[in-house]
Amino acid sequence: MPDENARPLVPPGGHYRHTVRAGNLIFAAGQVGWDDDHTFPDGIEAQTRQALDNLGRALAADGATLANLVSVNAYLSDLSNFAAYNEVYKTLIPADPPARTSVGVQLFPGCLIEISGIAVVE
Repeated sequence: MPDENARPLVPPGGHYRHTVRAGNLIFAAGQVGWDDDHTFPDGIEAQTRQALDNLGRALAADGATLANLVSVNAYLSDLSNFAAYNEVYKTLIPADPPARTSVGVQLFPGCLIEISGIAVVE
């Protein structure tokens, strides 16, 4: 059941959906660390918080939270930011963390991180 109090995300800018539900699985598209005005905050910590907030908002539309994640993929524009990203990640997903893959990739200008995930709901 969708969270009626969740702040909805801005519609995707391309030909995709933020989430697709298949049975009890929710596949969430990658969420970047920008706000609703498509402005990137400064620094990997702020962008990680925002990307996870956006991922949580996407999941909420299908009745899930970050706690329902079983798999996370994180794409960092600079792997030297891994430790700082990981510290923020641990504060927002502290217990029973999901499986995770973190890789370095080229992202569009200003974007330091993109995070996608798969969640399971009952």
